[in-house]
Amino acid sequence: MWLNRRNAIRRLAALALTCALAGTLAACGGKDDGGVPGEGKGDPVATYQGKTVTDTEFNKYLSLLELTSPMEAMYIEYIPGYKEQVLERYIIYKEYAAKATSDDVKQAEESAATFRGQLDEVLKDEAQKESIKQILDKSGLTSKEAERLLKMLISGELAIDKKFQEIKNAVTEDEIRAEFDKAPSDYNIVTVRHILVATTDSATGEEKRTEEEALARAKEARAKLIAGGSWDELAKEYSDDPGSKDNGGLYADAKAGDWVEEFKQAANTQPIGVIGEPVLTSYGYHVIKVEKREEMTFDKLPQDKKDAIRESLASPKLNEQMQKEIEALGIEISLPQEETPAEDGSGEEPQGEAGGDGEASQDDAGGDAGGETAQ
Repeated sequence: MWLNRRNAIRRLAALALTCALAGTLAACGGKDDGGVPGEGKGDPVATYQGKTVTDTEFNKYLSLLELTSPMEAMYIEYIPGYKEQVLERYIIYKEYAAKATSDDVKQAEESAATFRGQLDEVLKDEAQKESIKQILDKSGLTSKEAERLLKMLISGELAIDKKFQEIKNAVTEDEIRAEFDKAPSDYNIVTVRHILVATTDSATGEEKRTEEEALARAKEARAKLIAGGSWDELAKEYSDDPGSKDNGGLYADAKAGDWVEEFKQAANTQPIGVIGEPVLTSYGYHVIKVEKREEMTFDKLPQDKKDAIRESLASPKLNEQMQKEIEALGIEISLPQEETPAEDGSGEEPQGEAGGDGEASQDDAGGDAGGETAQ
């Protein structure tokens, strides 16, 4: 989806306050003519309802994007059609910025001013200038232009957020209950101890041990636990989970749905107090003991969990609304054809969530099952 709302305001605020990028922007001052940087200059890359985005304007936005979100710049380079999506999103930001209230604009101005205020401080550090200047030189983006661009983007994002709040507030209790009823056990609150015997090195992605070797090691750890061994000692000795190995393998009062499927099933079904047989997940083998489990019903569901469901239901509705608005604008894109980057020999494209929002599954922990995560 073109826009994932979760944490978007926080992310855009971070754009205005990112010191790492600010330092090098400060090295590139320039004449400030107001308005959106590059608007009306260069060749058209998009037209809609009598309006135009030029290559000069869009390239300045891409420079800012490369500075603040390097992963998204990689997506543009490697994912076919992604640059077009970024251009459509830029147009939506511009359109919503024009709808922003005076309070929104004031907030955006303050964030942009804070951004500029940090420039002089970071300018004292010469280390980053050369590499960032190469990015800026691609479009001739200056620090003043970056400030104006951030003001526009944040204004648009704040206006979009108001739309999101309207959609979220319209989600009914019945809709929330229906979503809960799809997988009520995902909301169980569980306290577990576990030891992960990993099959893959989390730092390198290379095989750490075979499944057979991992299973044998997991069984060895389980046998010692059953014989009365200390979770604190054995987790330190056997576990490859950095999030729990130093606290006896403990995850306390965790939401079951935040774990990967196999771990979640064990947490929801294993008898309380029993050290179960090793469970295989994508991380490796887990030795699990469920210490406590609260079976959740909708009536017992805390308000913050209901709010999280409400937001998860509202997000796709916002994306649908934004897509309809893109279609209604009748955007015609005329980006120049670019050569496909040469493969690096790995045969793989960069992995991650396209869209630059970094959002994962529910509560940002859908893939967290002991392997790489702390609750």
